[in-house]
Amino acid sequence: MNRLFAFVNPFVVSLARSFLHPLVSHQVVVLAFNGRRSGRRYAIPVSFLRSDDEVLCLTARDGVWWRNLQEAAPVQLTLGGQSLQATAYVEVENEQQIRSALRLFCLRSRISAYFSSVAIDANGEPDELDLSRSARQHVLIKLSIER
Repeated sequence: MNRLFAFVNPFVVSLARSFLHPLVSHQVVVLAFNGRRSGRRYAIPVSFLRSDDEVLCLTARDGVWWRNLQEAAPVQLTLGGQSLQATAYVEVENEQQIRSALRLFCLRSRISAYFSSVAIDANGEPDELDLSRSARQHVLIKLSIER
């Protein structure tokens, strides 16, 4: 799966930053940030949800890119074709917070449920055991947009 994302991500980033952004901007934001040690510039597309004044993103815990966002990292956020400044806060330890966010993602999108390996029952509700298991495999990134 990582090879697929490595191939597809540059196209999604370009699309999100172009006039064609409506094709993906309902589901994807682009996080641009500098590596903590290398200083290298990264641009990572991730699915998102808006919650109050925050933007929530989930990613697999076994990935490494999110570690650059620990300790209240500044990020440039491409959201709805606009470039915004934000601060990223990474939640790794609080499984209940991660699980709650994951549940919202699964309720909004069956694609999110599929990629998170969370089954959806006949009533449209995510499976509780799958949510708990999957929450242990994800990290939550909360983005606070600067006004």
